[in-house]
Amino acid sequence: MSEMENKPQEELEQEVPGTEEKCCENKAENKKEEKIDIEKTLENLVNTEKKLEETVKELESTKDTFQRTLAEYDNFRKRTTKEKQENFAIGKIDAVKSLLPILDTLEIALAAPCKDDEYKKGIEMVMTTAKNTLTGMGVEEIESVGKEFDPNIHAAVMQEESSEFESGIVTKQFQKGYKMGDKIIRPATVAVAQ
Repeated sequence: MSEMENKPQEELEQEVPGTEEKCCENKAENKKEEKIDIEKTLENLVNTEKKLEETVKELESTKDTFQRTLAEYDNFRKRTTKEKQENFAIGKIDAVKSLLPILDTLEIALAAPCKDDEYKKGIEMVMTTAKNTLTGMGVEEIESVGKEFDPNIHAAVMQEESSEFESGIVTKQFQKGYKMGDKIIRPATVAVAQ
């Protein structure tokens, strides 16, 4: 056995000067390094938390922008759909207005005396077809005679004394009026009792 092995532990420690001091210094250094590591980790956590908060704010901002854009698009879609429907209705009314003089002429032809029954029957068929077509498009005649005068749907061209009707009631219709839904295509031209 060697000399070192035979010596007790205490003697060995005494023989190596500063062993205990070095050990304490190493522990202190390790604690300092651990403290620095913990501080860096905490600093990283704080930075990560700040970045996370910024990211959440950006996401909320993006979400808000997206929702606003979606709402604007929905409003645009509804507005253009409404405009298309209104434009279609206006075009339809204009088309009907241009056909009304033809209908008026057919009514005059039907009221005129005629010796040819086949000719009269042909005009009646054309008139029936025209009325059915207009009815299919939602066009209605405005009822006038015997109704109270309404300046929104009637155009009065004269007033007359009447024993049959009270004052303010339509007595005669000179030209038929037409409407489509609540839109007046042409007011009825009428005479009103005084």
